[in-house]
Amino acid sequence: MSDTTIVHLLRHGEVDNPSGLIYGRLPGYHLSANGRLMAAAAADYFAERPVVALFSSPLERAHEESLRGPEVRRG
Repeated sequence: MSDTTIVHLLRHGEVDNPSGLIYGRLPGYHLSANGRLMAAAAADYFAERPVVALFSSPLERAHEESLRGPEVRRG
């Protein structure tokens, strides 16, 4: 029997953006309260799974999401 590798792709949660700007890579845009709940739900889901590596973009909101998980390699 061969080993199976499972790859999960996860986008950051909802961002606090009351002005409706297209913020792209602009700094200063963080997860909203709902986005933090989304991050918590994702952390709970992955806590029960054998995660070997977690990679994150350099965006602040992605870091906020990944802080709840295992050691992160930030790119």
